[in-house]
Formats: sequence, structure tokens, C-alpha cells
Amino acid sequence: MRYKLVVTDLDGTLLDDRKNVSKANLEAIKRIRDAGVLFTVATGRGERGARPLLELLKPDVPAILFNGCEIFEMGKGPIYSEYLPKTIADMVVDHFLKTEFGIIGFLHDKIFLVGYKPAHEIYLKREKVAYEVVDDLRHLDAVNKVMVVGDVPRAMEMMGELEKKEGINLNCVKTEDFYYEVLPDGVSKGEGLKKLCEILGIERESVIAIGDNMNDLSMINFAGLGVAVENAEEPVKKAAKLVVPSNNDDGVAYLLNKLAEGEL
Repeated sequence: MRYKLVVTDLDGTLLDDRKNVSKANLEAIKRIRDAGVLFTVATGRGERGARPLLELLKPDVPAILFNGCEIFEMGKGPIYSEYLPKTIADMVVDHFLKTEFGIIGFLHDKIFLVGYKPAHEIYLKREKVAYEVVDDLRHLDAVNKVMVVGDVPRAMEMMGELEKKEGINLNCVKTEDFYYEVLPDGVSKGEGLKKLCEILGIERESVIAIGDNMNDLSMINFAGLGVAVENAEEPVKKAAKLVVPSNNDDGVAYLLNKLAEGEL
């Protein structure tokens, strides 16, 4: 078979809007496995948020977490990690601390809510994860990423103001309608997928990647076959070589069944 590995985003792609994995998607994953194709996920979620889904899906190879900050193997833990410099994390927290935005720091399986605010409820209602409330992130030596929750266009403006004020360039990405993340320099799902391919000894031409949001764009561009679901952001659909049905219409199953039938 031409393709050896399929990598899918979770939220908005494999998961429907109710955050469930459909029976059709699970059956299609089994079908490509039976055909000898490897399956894994690439997600903005960290270890805690992704774990229930990893236990359900049982990826054949390590998963890409934190939008590429970490490559994680169930039963072993992180096999590759990147961290946001402490100075950058503290700078971002200070910049947003007295605003309406919810600030969240992530480190491996820990989630830190900075100064609990109403905006944090947006995240907690969607993700339903355990967390710790802290005044800031200064007690941590490092974090994988920092996320602000709220009005993304305004968050982008404020991040630009911070860059101009401090004379720095930040690696930021929109991951959901209300999530804007700051990642370590050079980190993306595309770079995470490149690293995973190096670990596995798989050529990029043998990889299919599917996603919906701007944080998926880099891996869609990297993969031999980049795929978008119909509900994807327009730039993502334009970059993709193939557009499949939406996350609510089993787009991943559609793709995987085409692969299993030898039509890709």
C-alpha cells in the first residue's frame, strides 16, 4: 500500500461536535489496521486531556501532543518534549493577567489555571479535566505551552502588542474558536510529524494527515497527502489535496475506507 501512516487531529476532525468518536470512525480505523496501515493522532491536547481518547483509540505509534511540543507513547510517557522558555511564559502571563482572558499553563500531565476567571469556564466545559488554580506560573521551571481563552482576534492584537513592546517574535497559533496558544519556537504539528517520521523511519510521502484548524495546516502541508474535513477553516481546505465530509458526517471514516479500498 502506498501510504503507511495516517495521522488525524482530534477536536473538529475525528471527534464530532459532541466530542465523541463515532462507531463508523472506529470501524474504519480497524479496517486500515487490518490492511497494515499505522494509525495515530496529532492534537493540541496535552497528556491529561488526550489520555481518555488515547486509551480508546490505542494508537499504533506515539501520538503528537501539545501541537507538536511532545511525542507521547502510552505506557512509556513522553519520548520527545519541547518547552516554552520561562521568561516568555512569565511575560505572556503578565501581559494578560489583568484582562478578561483565561490563562492556562500546561506541563506534561498537569494543567494550571492562572487566577480563575469566567473565561476559564469555556475551556473547562469543553475539556472536563482536572486542574490546579495558581496565581502565576513562576513556581514552574518550564511549561510546554501557554494558552489564552477568549476573544481570539483580540488575543492576536494583544500578542502583537507584546511582541512590539519586547522586541520578540512569538510562535502563536489559533487552535479553537476561543483558544490562542503560545508554543516554543519552531514547534508545530508539522514539525512534530516530521520528528515522528524520523523516529519511525517513514518517508513523508507515505503519510496521510487530516485536520480542520489552523494548527493542522503545517502537518497537512508536510504529509504526502494532506486532507481537510469539510468544516475546516478555509486556508486549511485550500492547502489540502483532498476535502472529505465534516467531522459530524464521519469524514475520517470516509477517508480511511477509501484508503482501505485502494482508492488513494
